[in-house]
Amino acid sequence: MHKVATGLAVLDHELTGIRLVVERQTGNLLTTPDNVLSEAICRHLEARKLSSANDLANLMRSSSVDCENVIEDLMDVQTGFFRHPAALKALAQTAIPELGKNKQQENPRPLRIWSAGCGTGEEAYSLAISVCEAVSCSDGVWKVQVVGSDIRRKALEAAERGLYPQDELASVPQSLLHRYFVKVGEHYLVKPRVRNLAVFSAINLANPEYVGRFDCIFCMDVLPHFSKAQRAALVQRLHLFLQPGGFLFLGQNEKIPATQSSFIAHGGSQYAFYQKPMAAGAAQG
Repeated sequence: MHKVATGLAVLDHELTGIRLVVERQTGNLLTTPDNVLSEAICRHLEARKLSSANDLANLMRSSSVDCENVIEDLMDVQTGFFRHPAALKALAQTAIPELGKNKQQENPRPLRIWSAGCGTGEEAYSLAISVCEAVSCSDGVWKVQVVGSDIRRKALEAAERGLYPQDELASVPQSLLHRYFVKVGEHYLVKPRVRNLAVFSAINLANPEYVGRFDCIFCMDVLPHFSKAQRAALVQRLHLFLQPGGFLFLGQNEKIPATQSSFIAHGGSQYAFYQKPMAAGAAQG
């Protein structure tokens, strides 16, 4: 039993029940410590005037909104600008040049990138800036779209605003800061030239819904939050969502499950990324 300051108590089996609901609804393994989870549960019980964590679990099963609200309160997702320099370097130096060769006959050349689990938008904007640095996004040769998705709607609202405190841009080189942001008080706002390349959408990665085809998918630091079975299923879906010849980028220490042999590995011991073979398009019809 876990008692909190409000006087409410959460039983161990109730904590387990909440964790199971979150995993089944979102695929995420909730690793929040018991005391932190108990306090969060009690906040939601008081707000909804519920008497037990079991009542909250039942509400979460029947209401995606309530499930999302609990997740918003519990998930502490690390985010920031240019957090994965090795992946961005591979995008600029390997993926975009190869995709450009494959799309020479298309005018403009489409480049559609998915930032899966984008949080408050820093990763999606980092991708858009990296693309603009690699190719011209305004001369009509390329048609660029970066789709940022997250299960947390409040995070997506922040991404839509594109307004960040000054200290959150410490990792952005000064040259890029002046080129792609404008200072607003103590914050920096993403300029329209980058903001117009990005769209944001609420997507549950545990849901097998089809979200379209992409040339590149960035799914950074997401797989460790999923169970082994969910990871394998998610990788299969990401493979389906990639265009033939498209690229999949994972976090620094993440690897494709050994059972998934439908990708070509690139890179070396420092950073590995993956490509869907061109022939995969014919196999999938």
